[in-house]
Amino acid sequence: MQKATTTMSTPNAAVAPSMPDRFAADFYRQLSELTDGGMTLAEAVALLKNDPESAPFVGTLGDLAQELGQGVSLSSSMVRHPSMFSAETAAVIEAAERENALPGALAMLADDHDLRPRARLLSIVQMWPLILLALLFVLTATMMIFVIPAFREVFTSFGADLPALTLILLAVSNLIVGYWWLFIAVVIALIFLLPRLRRQKPGFASALDRIWMKVPGVKKVLTKLLAARLSALLAGAAACRIPYGKVIAYLRSTLANGQLRDMVAALERDAAQGGSLAAAAAKHSWVPVKFARIADIGERSGKAAPALARAARVLYGEAEQGAAVFRQGVLVATYIFTGIVVGIVVIAMYLPIFKLGAVV
Repeated sequence: MQKATTTMSTPNAAVAPSMPDRFAADFYRQLSELTDGGMTLAEAVALLKNDPESAPFVGTLGDLAQELGQGVSLSSSMVRHPSMFSAETAAVIEAAERENALPGALAMLADDHDLRPRARLLSIVQMWPLILLALLFVLTATMMIFVIPAFREVFTSFGADLPALTLILLAVSNLIVGYWWLFIAVVIALIFLLPRLRRQKPGFASALDRIWMKVPGVKKVLTKLLAARLSALLAGAAACRIPYGKVIAYLRSTLANGQLRDMVAALERDAAQGGSLAAAAAKHSWVPVKFARIADIGERSGKAAPALARAARVLYGEAEQGAAVFRQGVLVATYIFTGIVVGIVVIAMYLPIFKLGAVV
């Protein structure tokens, strides 16, 4: 049975700076293939440093190549460059170095960086609902500023009492026309201030995460994707003989959502107490029962790596199906919301015309 050790990092710490996922996936995969093909780490990093996509990190990669050439281990060199490599990533690499399984561990990290964007809700929802809402906002603002004021003059000339819905719409139009600059300032402030407040105020970030996870369907989709990603990492850990606690700590360190991070941290603590992986996973409701059963079978048969890899494939398939359902739900909700807003504006504009026609 593999011992589940853990790192010394704080479970609730902020996510460490790192390379962009796309670059990191290419970097780790090429490093794995080059070293597995007989090239030294120093030679491989020096070669990758000259890649055009490495331009933003050329200085750090140059230092990394120099340190590796002087006999420093890859994990020790990673620790010296926290702007690119988290402490948890270095711990995974250190464990792989002890087991002479570095190419496999690098390939595992590359696969995880490939899959990581799929675990972000924005990529699940895609950009179409956001584009549609942005177009709706522009259309509504244009009507409020240019079209409705023209209708106001027409309605006023008739001297008739206007319906309540029309009066509310006219009041909103007056507010937007008079304070359009304030609305724009608030939107710009939110775009720039929210990310900063999230980074600098842990309490604010925690409150946002709680609200976000209460949105219908969000928690279900994210936890399914998290379980699938956990399975893939543990499969790689079993194949490379890396303690499970190392990759669980690595997974926790990559999560931006505080609630998801706390869930993985709780699993990390249980795994660190010893015992089987299946027993530790069974204590947490967000981990699928299917995962615990497959992990138990793998541990009993001594084939944990292929069993966990199979669990990862199954869970990713289920996660993709859940994400597709959620995506359809978001699209339908966006269409309904758009129809309601446009319908209210149109009805509010036509009600006075119907009323005047009835009077005439």
